[in-house]
Amino acid sequence: PGRGVSYCATCDGAFYRDAEVAVVGVNREAIEEAEHLTKFASVVHWITQVDPKADDEHAQALLAAPNVKHWSKTRMLEIEGDNSGVTQIQLKQKSEEADELLKLEGVFIYVAGSKPMTEFLEGQDVALKEDGGVVVDDEMQCENVSGELIDGVYAIGDIRNTPYKQVVVAASDGCIAAMSIDKYLKGRKSIKV
Repeated sequence: PGRGVSYCATCDGAFYRDAEVAVVGVNREAIEEAEHLTKFASVVHWITQVDPKADDEHAQALLAAPNVKHWSKTRMLEIEGDNSGVTQIQLKQKSEEADELLKLEGVFIYVAGSKPMTEFLEGQDVALKEDGGVVVDDEMQCENVSGELIDGVYAIGDIRNTPYKQVVVAASDGCIAAMSIDKYLKGRKSIKV
């Protein structure tokens, strides 16, 4: 890992075998990534500003894991470290007066950026999913709000808000889109490889 701060437990989880780590966030991605980390870390400190919903099966399964410690109604204030990387984080529990320091080696953050930045699409007739991702077909061509394909408009990578935010996924999307764009520009009915 870089310096102990990560946004991808799938990518970096194995670096934290038998270590204490924190996962910050209560969204679906945070829960799935924390669950992945339970396979490696000795303790996964799950830090949430609000309680997970009681009917969220994934969240309840995570809470039941023996190596998960839930910090409810808690904010992470600061990440501290040295040349070796993360050493501790500073927390503030809503019910406590004083801040608290928690010694650990890795922090996985899922509180911001879970929705793609699509503000530039405001006023455009591009359909967005409920999670904020751009709606595309199998060739990465965008749909409008009526569900029709928009000629010459394509979207790839994290802006689609797929569950796998990996460079290899974005690169694959890019290849598909490039071939689709070539087909569109040349007026072909099918992609020529």
